[in-house]
Amino acid sequence: MYFAFMDDSSRKRKDVPRQDLGALHAYGAAIFPQESLQPYREELAQLRQELGVPAGTEFKWSPDGGPLHKKWTELHTARVRMLEAAAALGVRACVVICAPELMPEWYSESQLKREMLEYLYERVTYTLGEEKGIVIADQPGGGRPDETRWLADALALDTDGTQYVKPADKQILLPIITTRSDHVDHLQLADLVTAATTALVAGATSADRYKDPIYKLLVKNYRDYAGGAGLKFIPSAAYNSRALMNLAYWVFGEDAYVLPDTASSVGTVLPHTGWIFASSSGLDAPSPTANNSELPAPSS
Repeated sequence: MYFAFMDDSSRKRKDVPRQDLGALHAYGAAIFPQESLQPYREELAQLRQELGVPAGTEFKWSPDGGPLHKKWTELHTARVRMLEAAAALGVRACVVICAPELMPEWYSESQLKREMLEYLYERVTYTLGEEKGIVIADQPGGGRPDETRWLADALALDTDGTQYVKPADKQILLPIITTRSDHVDHLQLADLVTAATTALVAGATSADRYKDPIYKLLVKNYRDYAGGAGLKFIPSAAYNSRALMNLAYWVFGEDAYVLPDTASSVGTVLPHTGWIFASSSGLDAPSPTANNSELPAPSS
């Protein structure tokens, strides 16, 4: 049995150094094996003792108030320990990142959020494989109407499934459950992973020191790439020049983008000239030679 803990993250345009990217929104999940739940709680209880903060202190990427507000040294220690403990306990992560300003004008905010939730749900089920799981999300913000709409979208996943996940599969045993993140240590890891990954994609230098532990947690496909598996970009259509898949190269150094669905998938070499960020990271980095080719299908 697995438990997937979900949270979201946003960055305003002014907080995104990477040019031509705009504001970002992300949904992410930290997926725990059942036997890792209690050891992770114990690890965070020990961490609070070492940092000298109250037992109920919530660990977040950017705490707004509380004992760790603007205490950057303690925050860094907490972030690293949380990521290292998660990796040691077999936790895996998935993050779906959207750049709304690069989407077609007819996309509404509610439509984007619903699509992102579907993509994350699919990646959680992909990670589970033949195993069963339960999804627990941080309570949605934005007021009662937004929460009601989000819960309706979440319930639809249980009753209707998605294009690739059918209700009859029943890998996810219950509709998505919501609770407060300050009550659940595992949701706090989801906040950290989602926010740190979003910051890395945004090009925020403050997140650079977390790149390796974040990448270690991200789910990989059969070719050991996170892109398309544990890391999903929107827009992502192969025919869309605004598709963000080249950021898998610039952020995590991946040299190809391979879809996770079948062993016959053909990977696209990165950076690819047909997509944005083909010759520049958007951070004034040296430009590599962009490619417009594909990897051969794997041999049988």
